[in-house]
Amino acid sequence: MAADGARFPSADDCVEIAAAGDERGLDLVFGRRDTPAEAEVLLEQVRGVGYVDAVVVGDGCARWKVLYAGIESYEQGLESRAEARGAGLQAELELEPA
Repeated sequence: MAADGARFPSADDCVEIAAAGDERGLDLVFGRRDTPAEAEVLLEQVRGVGYVDAVVVGDGCARWKVLYAGIESYEQGLESRAEARGAGLQAELELEPA
């Protein structure tokens, strides 16, 4: 907590798993890392299995996440998540930050 009483966001505050059928902005998130260098290692792995448009971005909670932002529907997201998991990645369908 900050001196003025404001609460710092926790790691959980930066993760919002998409609910079934949610059509708001969706991202396929492959994981979070503590440093940009660690996230880059994961990014190379993700790109290596075909997600060439994946990127590293800050998650707002002092961590770095690897994501693919080209998800246009919940159904597409589920299919992409299944493909990613089938390739050994720990992907999750999340809502884009507000």
